[in-house]
Amino acid sequence: MRILYICADHGIPILGRRGCSTHVRETCRALQSEGHEVTILCSQKGDDLSLGEGLRIIEVSPGKSRQLGYDGRNIWHNLALYRVGKQIVETEKMQAIYERFSLYSFVGTRLGKRYHLPRVLEINAFLSVEHRHKLHFLRMAERAEGYIARQAPALVVVSQPLHDSLVELGVASDRISNMPMAVDIDHFRPDPARREEARLRWDLDQKFVIGYVGSLSGWHGISLLPTMACQLLKTRSDFAIFVVGGEERHLLKYRDRVEQMGLSDHLRFVGSVPYEEVPSCINAMDVALVPDTNYWTCPTKMFEYQASGVPTIAPRYPAIEKAMDHLGEGMIFEPRNIEQAVQHILHLADRPELREEMGHKSRERVSATHSWQRNVERVVRLFHDMQTGRISLDTRVHKAQPV
Repeated sequence: MRILYICADHGIPILGRRGCSTHVRETCRALQSEGHEVTILCSQKGDDLSLGEGLRIIEVSPGKSRQLGYDGRNIWHNLALYRVGKQIVETEKMQAIYERFSLYSFVGTRLGKRYHLPRVLEINAFLSVEHRHKLHFLRMAERAEGYIARQAPALVVVSQPLHDSLVELGVASDRISNMPMAVDIDHFRPDPARREEARLRWDLDQKFVIGYVGSLSGWHGISLLPTMACQLLKTRSDFAIFVVGGEERHLLKYRDRVEQMGLSDHLRFVGSVPYEEVPSCINAMDVALVPDTNYWTCPTKMFEYQASGVPTIAPRYPAIEKAMDHLGEGMIFEPRNIEQAVQHILHLADRPELREEMGHKSRERVSATHSWQRNVERVVRLFHDMQTGRISLDTRVHKAQPV
């Protein structure tokens, strides 16, 4: 099929180092590997051209007028995206639409209805919650969110809590498929040689390394790490919390705080690294950490940890509990309970055999259940069911209303 992939989110650079960027690219590449032609229509192409091999990306840059505000910029940008999307569909005879949910983005909805195309909407988060601090018209954003979801013929979500919340918004349950995050199990894998090289490069030799890879955004719980380091120092000093990733403005803030607290030897913010180097950074870790996340999700980084054979310490949220067994592939702590997280870290610190066993189980589990190929096979089945009429493109047949 010829598939139009729409990502209107201004904050997702397709050729970028964020987890969401990786998710877009890997989904498209997995579709291509199945023989489909994919065109990406986006708001931000990104500038790491080394990540763009084989991808066709069309960028429609959003306006930056402060007068419009966050809500207005997103709504206004729809018009430009729709015009370009309409041209692509007509000239290239697109046969299906896959859209990553973006706040106020009605482009996929309008194109799908106008051209009667099979359409899958992927929802990874409620952006009216994540971006609440930016919004001037919260209620309007929430109503738009619900409308976009209810108009989709088929939806995929990353967790059961998201599924349940969408049903509460009036989306028919039989239109929603649970499809957890995935990982490139060839790119992320255990590699002793890479581990040794990375530990030497980052001056981690002879350290017990607690690692994190990803954004430094607030909901990831990065603000908890200085307190965690202080508590660990009460018991041992041979550790390093190794933080990989983050935007420059966040890095400066955390580095200053760490230096003021005298924690520079134990809490290291090394910044963003090229995607090709991320696996070696994870290989350098003894345990991997998810400090916090949103209630409804299990972050991509956790599957990257698992594929790399590193045991994970993560908060007790439904999607995380489904992806990892406590004491099987890692350890689970109560959300924002720093003392309990520290206890888990210390429990694994002097048990290398247990860490190895957990890492092996993690790799086995994620290889069997969370490959990108497995995900796109399910997406293609949804497209096929819409083409053959097993799934109706007419969302009006479902009368469920928001509660």
